[in-house]
Amino acid sequence: MKPAITDPHHVSGNTTMLDRPAKALLSVNALNALGNALSNIFINVYWYKLTNDMSQTLLFNLASYLVWLPAFVAAGWLSKRVDRTKPLWIGSVVQMLFYVVVLLSGSESPQFLLPLGLMYGIGQGFYWMSMNVLSIDVTEAGNRNWFNGINGAAGALTGMAGPLIAGALVESLPSMAGYAAVFLASLLCFALSLGAALLLPKQAAAGVFEWRSLFGVLRHREWRHLSCAFVGVAFRDGVLTIAIWLWVFLATGSENATGRFAFATTLLSVASFYLIGRFGRDRYRWRYLVLGALLMGVSLLGITAHLAAWTLLLYGVISAVARPFFDTPFNTLTFNAVSRWDQGGRLRIELMVWREMALSAGRISGVALLFGIYRRGTEGLETSLSLFLVVVIAMGLLPLLFIRRAMKDQGKVIEK
Repeated sequence: MKPAITDPHHVSGNTTMLDRPAKALLSVNALNALGNALSNIFINVYWYKLTNDMSQTLLFNLASYLVWLPAFVAAGWLSKRVDRTKPLWIGSVVQMLFYVVVLLSGSESPQFLLPLGLMYGIGQGFYWMSMNVLSIDVTEAGNRNWFNGINGAAGALTGMAGPLIAGALVESLPSMAGYAAVFLASLLCFALSLGAALLLPKQAAAGVFEWRSLFGVLRHREWRHLSCAFVGVAFRDGVLTIAIWLWVFLATGSENATGRFAFATTLLSVASFYLIGRFGRDRYRWRYLVLGALLMGVSLLGITAHLAAWTLLLYGVISAVARPFFDTPFNTLTFNAVSRWDQGGRLRIELMVWREMALSAGRISGVALLFGIYRRGTEGLETSLSLFLVVVIAMGLLPLLFIRRAMKDQGKVIEK
């Protein structure tokens, strides 16, 4: 596998110009993000309230992460055989079916946490394979940073509004009716997202899925380094996206307070995502990455020492500002690496599948470790969680070493 010699150097004159397919894809993802934002926090809180067992909620997430990867691979195979937009449709439909089952089963849903987790993971795997590939297809090196910035800002806006609305609904309606209303709203968002996805132009990917090229990725230094970075980032993010909000709910005892917490902290991300996407410069990419990673590590120090409402608030504020400084340049760096090595699009899906394999390794190991801690019971729990968070901080900083090496490798590739 050799790097492409045209795509990474194709830079349009206007770095903030997006064509119609790119705008359509942003709409699809914004609607999907809103559906997830409404329920992602409260589906876990819902099951915790029904079971009073954190390990059961973590079991659902672990199951979804375990099946996410094979679903992602299946979606990649389908994209090569049929059309790159088809997995997007399938992912949206399965996500809709997941909420239909949750609504129909009601308070009995904890009995089906394992199959529900598998269903959720399949929907997410199909959706995100297609979204990641299409994000490269509809952009180029010149406007990719802007696309990622707008996409991040939309995610931050929906992440801000969704929990606020959901928290207010849950506490304003009697018994568990608020949860049903939230899940119904998510179902509607996924339906609208599917409708928008059906309007996307076909993105054919002729050929067969090249397994040999997929497993040959590690022969290349740049991808070895990026793979290690993916594992570290996913270990940190995979567990924090679940645990933080459950901890906030446990600390406050209120869904409404949890929603307001998410609103207040995510509000800070909107400006941060916009600024880095609009004004970020490639020559400062490394500085942004270091700043973001270091601040996210610092944000966890308070929770490591003492898990309480004020340390969680401190984490939320710092990480909300810091995350865009890491995520946006890292995503751009990754997409540029894919576009350089994908042989003019021929191996793009295989590279995205490899990326997901590394991310899944990080997510699964992080959640499995936390699941094991809670499964042991309450004895020594506080000490175990503190040690676990030290590991999370270290895993979040470790990618900087590999990203730096990958950036040097990318420079060598471009020089050639």
